[in-house]
Amino acid sequence: MAIARTTMPGISAVPPERAGHAPVRFQLVDFARLVKVRHKLILGVAAACVAITAVILMLLPTQYSGYAEVMLEQRKNNVADASSVLSSLPTDPASVQNQIQILTSRDLASRVVDRLGLENDPEFNSGGAADADSRHEQVVDAFLKHLNAWNEGLSTALSVSFSASTPEKAAQITNAVVDTYVQLQLETKAAATHEATNWLESRVRDLSRQVQAADSAVERYKAEHDLNESDGGVPLIEQQITALSTQLVQAKADLSQKDATLSRVNTLMKSGQEADISQAVASPLIIQLRQQEADLNRSEADLETRYGPKHPKLIAAQSQKRDLEDKIAREVTRIGGSLANDVSVARAQVGTLESALDRAERQAQAQNLLRVKLKSLEVNAVSIHSIYEAFVTRLRGIQDQDLLQASDAQVISHAVAPNAPSSPHRALILAASLPAGLMLGLLMALMAEQIAPASLAAGARNVLRGVPVLAEIPGVAHARAADLVLDWPTSPFAQAMSALGYNIAYGAARGGPRAILITSPQSGEGSTTIAVSLARATAALGRRVIVLDANLSAPSVAPLAGLRGAPDGLTDVLTGRAPLSRTLAKDPRSGALLLSSSSADKDAHRILGARQFTQLVSHLRQNCDLLLICAPPVLGRGGTNLLARCADAVLLVARADTGPRPAIADAVNALAHISAPPIGIVLAS
Repeated sequence: MAIARTTMPGISAVPPERAGHAPVRFQLVDFARLVKVRHKLILGVAAACVAITAVILMLLPTQYSGYAEVMLEQRKNNVADASSVLSSLPTDPASVQNQIQILTSRDLASRVVDRLGLENDPEFNSGGAADADSRHEQVVDAFLKHLNAWNEGLSTALSVSFSASTPEKAAQITNAVVDTYVQLQLETKAAATHEATNWLESRVRDLSRQVQAADSAVERYKAEHDLNESDGGVPLIEQQITALSTQLVQAKADLSQKDATLSRVNTLMKSGQEADISQAVASPLIIQLRQQEADLNRSEADLETRYGPKHPKLIAAQSQKRDLEDKIAREVTRIGGSLANDVSVARAQVGTLESALDRAERQAQAQNLLRVKLKSLEVNAVSIHSIYEAFVTRLRGIQDQDLLQASDAQVISHAVAPNAPSSPHRALILAASLPAGLMLGLLMALMAEQIAPASLAAGARNVLRGVPVLAEIPGVAHARAADLVLDWPTSPFAQAMSALGYNIAYGAARGGPRAILITSPQSGEGSTTIAVSLARATAALGRRVIVLDANLSAPSVAPLAGLRGAPDGLTDVLTGRAPLSRTLAKDPRSGALLLSSSSADKDAHRILGARQFTQLVSHLRQNCDLLLICAPPVLGRGGTNLLARCADAVLLVARADTGPRPAIADAVNALAHISAPPIGIVLAS
C-alpha cells in the first residue's frame, strides 16, 4: 500500500530526508494562492453565514427595555431621624450592591408580579405549571430573566432596566419595580417601628409595675422600722440630734456664764465688796435703798452738825441707816441665792439635754443599721425609675414615627416607553456576520488545503482517504527506543522523533493542536513508545508536556518510562481519592509529567465517559503546552471513541514493516465514523 506524506492542521509532514530541519513556513504568497484557488468556498461560506444570521435575526423576538434610576439618599430628616428605629441606609460600595440584590430579589419580583397580574400575561406564563404555586414561581423566574440592576462607579444612583415585548409594558414594569422597592423600604421601616413600639409598650407596663412594687417596698420598710424623713430626705432622728446638739451647746454656754457670775458674786460677798456686785448695783430695790441711804447720810451729817452726836434725831437717823444697810445686805444675799438657783437650773437642763442626745444617738445608730437595707431598696427603686423613664422617653419618641417615615431611596428618573427596541441589534449583528463569514470561509479553505491541497500536482502526495503521513519513524521496536531520544540523539530514531516533536510543538505554539490522541489500529504497534519518546523530545525543547495514560485496560506508560509502584493513578484522581498534584509523576529522564493508572481497570467506558474525565483533560491542557493522550487501540474496545472527543488531533501509529495493512484503513474508517478530530499517521518500523 503506497502512502504518501502530506499535512494535517497545525502539523507539517516531515520526510525522512529532512528530519531534524525546521518546517517550511506558510508565506504570504501561499495565502494569496489559497484565496485565489478557494475563493468560491470562502465566498460561499460567508454568504451562508450571512443568510443564516439573517434568518435567525428574523426569528428572534423584538425586545424593548425601560430604564429608571433610584438614588440612595444621604440626607436625613432631622425631625424623624432623632428617634428612628432603623439607622439610615449606608452608601458604601458593599451596601449599594446589597440594594442591587434587593432590587433583583425574588420577593420584590413576586410583589410586582402580583401587583401587575403578570400571571395572566402569556409573555411570562408559558402555561406549563399545573398548580397555582408552581405557576407563580415559574412567572417569577421568567420575570427575573428580564430584570437587571446596576450602578455606575462610586455613584449611589442605581439603574434598573426591564425588557418586554412592547414599549409600554417595559416602562410600566420598570416603574413598578422601582416604586415597589421604595414602598418596600417604607414598609420595612414602618414594620420595625411598629414592632419596637409594641415591645416598648409591653416593657413600660412591666417596668411600671416594678416601680410601684419598689416604691411600696421602700415605704413599707420605713413604716415598719419608724424611719421617718423630712421633705429633703434627711432622717428625723438626724434632725433631732442636730437640734439637741445645738441646744446642749447653748445650755452649756449659759451654765458656764451663770456659774462664773455666781462664783464672782460669792467672792465679792465674802470679801465684803457687795457694792461691786453688778447684779446688786443693777437691782431696782437696792438702787432705791441706796438712794434712801444717801438721803439719810446727808440728813445725818446735817443733824450731827446742827445738834451734836447725842441728839435724838441724829440717833433716830443712824438707826434708820442701819435698817437700810440690813435691807441692802438681805437683798444682796437674795440676789446671790437667785444666781445659785439659776446655776442649778442651768446644770439640770444641761444634764437633761445630754441624756436626750445620748438616747437620740443610740436610736440613730440602730436606725443606721436598718437604713442599710433601706438604702438598697431605695437604690433599686431609683434604678427601676431610671430605666422606666428612659423607656417612656423612647416610647414617646417613636410613637408617631410612622407618620414621619421617609424612604432612604428616591426615584429620580421614571421609565418612559422606549422609541426603539433594545435587542436584538439586527443591523450590527448582520454587519458583523459578513467578516465573521469571511473568516470562517478562510478557515474552511485552510482546512481543505491541508486535507487536499489544490495547488499541488497530481501524484505529488498520495493520500490514504485524505489522511496525511506525518513521519516515518525507524527503530520503534528497539527495546530502549524511548531512551534513545536522550541517550543517542544522532540515531535515526532520535532525529525523526526530534523533528516530529519540533513540528508538533511549533504547531501548538501557532494555535495548532495541543491535546493529541496517540493510538494505533491494533495493540503492539508502538504507540506507547512513540508517546513517551515524543514527550521527551518535546520537553527537551523547553515545552511543558503531560502524558495521560488513558489505556485503562492495559496501562503501560509508567513502566515504559521507568516508574514502578505508583500508589495513585488516573482512577484515583477521577474518583476523588487522590489529588492531581500527588498523582502527577515526573519522568525520570526528562521534564515531562506522567499521569498513569496504578492498576488495570476493565470498566473503561464508565470512567472515560464521565464528566470528571472531560474536566480533567480540560484542566491539563490549560496548564501545559502539549497534552499527549495515550489511548487504547482503535479496533479494540477500550474507549477510544470517548477519548477522541477530548483531543484536538489524532496521531495514528501503525507498523509499516509488515506489508499492506487493511487494519489501517479500518482504523481510519472507525475514527471517521465517530467524527474524530483531524488524523495524522506515523509509520513505525
